Amino acid sequence: MALGHYQQTTLANAGTLLQGGFQMGVAATAGIFGAGSLGTTLGIGNLVSLTENIERTTTQAGNSQLPEEKVANHTITINFELLEFWPTYFDEIRGGSVDTVNAATANTYIAASGTANTFSTGGLSTLNPKAFIFKNTTMVSGATAITVLVVYRAKIEAGMTFTAKTDHDTDPVMVYPFTLLGEIDTGRTAGDQLFYIESELGV
Repeated sequence: MALGHYQQTTLANAGTLLQGGFQMGVAATAGIFGAGSLGTTLGIGNLVSLTENIERTTTQAGNSQLPEEKVANHTITINFELLEFWPTYFDEIRGGSVDTVNAATANTYIAASGTANTFSTGGLSTLNPKAFIFKNTTMVSGATAITVLVVYRAKIEAGMTFTAKTDHDTDPVMVYPFTLLGEIDTGRTAGDQLFYIESELGV
């Protein structure tokens, strides 16, 4: 005898299932993303997670009810991976201010004569913020529906990690993970200073 099914719910808002991966882009400011631009597209990779962080105030009063809690700090943690070994991307993501990048320059440590793309770092201390955009395209009833999430101002939160694969790995491509922290952009209107989501899903 089949068991009964309880609490069955249908989709409340048609066409609102977000599916698949995201294109990723970076720019000096979010305004560059207008009219569908991705700024500098970061090639193939994986958006791993976007986590909003809300830290509340902890003010206490020993002789009264606790004061009403407010938001003390409001940030967003961004984790993604790139698959393309392209130093220009690395530098852009890291703010363009802590690294030195050169394209097709003469070899220094590679024995054969020729040119190479180079990336070097160390000794520079300024961390410039960048704007980031993540764009998803989902098929809904035979038509595309686009969703974008824009982080207005973010800086690198962790250094680079290179995890090598073995020659016999069934997934031999090295990935390059990045962690960034999106911060409040006080130059924008309150209520619209951290990130912005725009979606055609359900429209």
